[in-house]
Amino acid sequence: MKNRAAAIVICKIIPKNFISRFVGFAAGLNLPRFLMGIFIRRYSAHYGIKAEYIIPAGGFKSFDEFFTRKLAPGVRSVNRSKRVAVSPVDGRIDQYGDIRESTLIQAKGIAYSLFDLIPSGTAKKFINGKFMTLYLSPADYHRIHSPVSGMITGYFNIPGKLFTVQDCMVQGLPGLFVNNERIVTYIQCAAGAVAVCKIGALNVGKISLSYRDVRTNKLFRRRREFLFDEQERVPVTAGGEIGVFHLGSTIILLFQKGSIAFNNFQLGDKIRMGDDIGSLKF
Repeated sequence: MKNRAAAIVICKIIPKNFISRFVGFAAGLNLPRFLMGIFIRRYSAHYGIKAEYIIPAGGFKSFDEFFTRKLAPGVRSVNRSKRVAVSPVDGRIDQYGDIRESTLIQAKGIAYSLFDLIPSGTAKKFINGKFMTLYLSPADYHRIHSPVSGMITGYFNIPGKLFTVQDCMVQGLPGLFVNNERIVTYIQCAAGAVAVCKIGALNVGKISLSYRDVRTNKLFRRRREFLFDEQERVPVTAGGEIGVFHLGSTIILLFQKGSIAFNNFQLGDKIRMGDDIGSLKF
């Protein structure tokens, strides 16, 4: 408990956004091929990363290029049925279940508000719905995919802090996710509305979108929600790429009331992008 309290105090006072921008800059620097090769081999051995990714012509030029690596064809099986929702990432299931009115669970004994997570009227769509929180470790694949087939109807870019999302902070700092910088993708599927909330964190250089030229953690930024006109909406299939974490973080999925029945999971279960997480109801 003392170590957790100390970590929270330290994280509150350090210049989190500046550090994260610097780390993002450093991660994007091109390095000699032999140095990158040594680094990738050691990093992969330390974290147990499987060689299931595409190596670009000439090899990876920077750590960010390696960290945001694309999967090789055929290494994931994605159920693209309109009646199934799939995991948008490789990660660990930290929480899932009911949104009680507008309350979600961050960790045991710690709750937060749906309207703080999505500070707009759009949040009303998810009252009494379902949620799932997925944590991505440094070992995980860090591209973000759609959990359903449907239409991307907009996004919400929300500046904020960049607290680390490691266990000590999740279990000890109330309001962690709603204070951190984040960008939310809205999707409309046959079963209803879905939100993919991409949560920033310490040392996450940025979060970028795949369907718009948008990224987080800029020096000058402001809160903006974009709701697309019908002709602007972007079609997406389950497993289609919608964003990228440039270094690791957390995803919070939101589903409209009555739209999904989750599969049975244990908290802490590991899941891979494309794995079924539940049946859509319509």
